[in-house]
Amino acid sequence: MRRIWTVLTGRGRWLVAGGLVVLLTSMVTGQRDFMRVGLLLLALPVVALVLVLRARLKMSAERSVEPAQVALGTPLRGRITLGHDSLLPAALLELEDRVPVELGQPPRFLVDEATSHWERTVEYPLVGRARGHYRTGPLMVRTTDPFGLVRLDRTFTATSEVVVTPQVHDLGGAAGGGAGGSAGEASPRRIGVSGADDVLVREYRQGDDVRRIHWRSTARSGELMVRREEQAVDPSTTVLLDTRDGAHAGRGVHHSLEWAVSAVASVGLRLVEEGYAVDVTTTDARLQPAAGAAGPVAADVLLQQLTDLRASRDRGLGHLLGSVEGERGEQLVVAVLGRLTPEEAYAVAALRRQRATGLAMLLDVDTWAEGGRFQPDDGPGPAARAAEILAEHQWRVVVVDASTTVPQAWSALERTSVAA
Repeated sequence: MRRIWTVLTGRGRWLVAGGLVVLLTSMVTGQRDFMRVGLLLLALPVVALVLVLRARLKMSAERSVEPAQVALGTPLRGRITLGHDSLLPAALLELEDRVPVELGQPPRFLVDEATSHWERTVEYPLVGRARGHYRTGPLMVRTTDPFGLVRLDRTFTATSEVVVTPQVHDLGGAAGGGAGGSAGEASPRRIGVSGADDVLVREYRQGDDVRRIHWRSTARSGELMVRREEQAVDPSTTVLLDTRDGAHAGRGVHHSLEWAVSAVASVGLRLVEEGYAVDVTTTDARLQPAAGAAGPVAADVLLQQLTDLRASRDRGLGHLLGSVEGERGEQLVVAVLGRLTPEEAYAVAALRRQRATGLAMLLDVDTWAEGGRFQPDDGPGPAARAAEILAEHQWRVVVVDASTTVPQAWSALERTSVAA
């Protein structure tokens, strides 16, 4: 009885209450005509309830979101196919799909079909406004009778998974990049990363046996290169990502941390494609690479871990300061850093050891803040001072602001290495 009362609308409850009052009054006064009116008032909600329950048992829904995986800021589209197959019409249907706030507003639709057999497809737009794994749905369908006396909610169990990944830019496309997503031939090999053929070679020194000359590397570098006697080692790269919430600024898609994550994803996937083992360390911890995996599998694992990455509440650099362990002479260190104090800049500078090549993208975080400046007006800012410190320790540094794209920053590092 309580369940029946809950499915009645305000109008339906008033009819039931009015019908009971009229029925009791007619019984007391002996007015049979009034009794018929009371029975009619009570019968209307009952008939409406039968109509709605009958329609509820014959409804079906299919759902999808296309594409299921998108980059941050990319639009996508949800689709729901609702079917009805019953002896009685379903009257008015109100559809509401549950959607995370990171993807947009929950869509609402009305379906008004007078027939008992129909199929309707509705579509609604979504936007990946934050990285992560999300689920849309389940779909809620609210069925009402033609008189608006009964309202029954039905929730389907099916959901759709949506993955919003960081933006990945092509760092090795044709020249003339920039906003188009490419920044020239910014191959990692050209800015200090040793390739699979290079890890066994070194520069020619007086007295070396000419039979040890490695002609492929010599042709690539323009200088005589000879094979090393050391055993081969797998090329490796350490990527440092500053995830401290206090070291970044901005809002939504236009947040400096999102730029940093996009840069790490772009550089990391580019290096993985080149056959390098990439270790990514954030302020909180070191991301776990795919054990024994390489190529597309390792790239997908890296991308998925960056997808779920969140800002750190720590104020210190944390794990970044202990990220580069050992003395791997051919290792490349890539750092994407937010706001740094001079003390923190010196600590990061010390991470480049021996012959390791250090590349740093320093974010001028103030330019991401609302109303942030784009031109220095009070002398060198924190990013410029940190860049000077890193450069003094033989790092190759580029300072980027909110108007700089990831390919442009990578291309700037390439030009810095050429100048060096």
